[in-house]
Amino acid sequence: MTMKSNFKYILFFFLIIVMSTLRAQDFHYSMYQLSPLNLNPALTGHHNGDLRVNTNHRTQWSTVSVPFNTYSISSDLSKLKSIPFGILINQDIAGDSRFSTLQVNISSAFNLINDTLQQLRIGFQSGITSRSISATDLAFNAQYNGIAYDPNLSNNENFNTYSRLYGNVNLGCLYSRKINAKQLIKAQFGVFNLNRSNQSFLGAAPPVTLDVKFNGSIDHQYKFNDFFQINSSIYYISQGPHKEILFGSELKYTLAELAYLKRAVWTGVYYRNKDALFISSGIIFDAWKIGLSYDVNLSELVPASRRRGGFEIAIAYLLKRKIKLDSPILICPDFI
Repeated sequence: MTMKSNFKYILFFFLIIVMSTLRAQDFHYSMYQLSPLNLNPALTGHHNGDLRVNTNHRTQWSTVSVPFNTYSISSDLSKLKSIPFGILINQDIAGDSRFSTLQVNISSAFNLINDTLQQLRIGFQSGITSRSISATDLAFNAQYNGIAYDPNLSNNENFNTYSRLYGNVNLGCLYSRKINAKQLIKAQFGVFNLNRSNQSFLGAAPPVTLDVKFNGSIDHQYKFNDFFQINSSIYYISQGPHKEILFGSELKYTLAELAYLKRAVWTGVYYRNKDALFISSGIIFDAWKIGLSYDVNLSELVPASRRRGGFEIAIAYLLKRKIKLDSPILICPDFI
């Protein structure tokens, strides 16, 4: 290994340490609507079925380093003795140091207002997060013997710990209102990491706390007729020095919709400010919803990324108990 490639590993490791001990940003998805419990605890149980299951996977930066991979799975009940309940599991693995985040949250929500025109919900979410790094695949200056890189030499690094465990406390609210028969507007707001847990691997004093994350979105649905609908949204995230605005629209075409039969397709274009343009498409097949998206990188990382951003897939399943119809009672006329 040359000194140049050795330096690349050192630099990358340094960036990982800075990210994990100074101002880290929570992972998130481009198709945020298809990861509802990551978006807002108030969305727990906010669906027209009995049980919803969502799975998500995102991979990015394959041209820059070892790909960053994020996985999520969640399930939420619309009613459990009238109290919705949800569980969410996230895992994120980043780069050569395998900077890993494993998170488990439980959530619930309830309505403050719920009538034919509007709905106001609030939600609560709490759980634990485990973060860890591995130095196995990293190289350090101390492992250069003056001629070449020697992996058998000590890296002379003394970490306080290679893992960290802390709690999560998140809150959210959702408001939706029907404007008329064709239009619906939704607004949601979430606050994450309210307890500001210590996330330092180096035993820093004072503790390095995780920044509170704020997110919010406004979504507008317009139904042209029984077949075409356009959904437009603007989404904002703020966490410490990190800020992000995402906006765009998607067109949905319904092929068939009758009782438990539902067939539709959609496609959309979104822009994330100073970062990426991404397209998304998907299908709805009865209880299943599948979405795909791809980010085209437009940031200052273009020379390294070659405009390749992230690929994402989301699958949702909505279980809805079928209504059992009683057999009709036939009454014979009395003159027979």
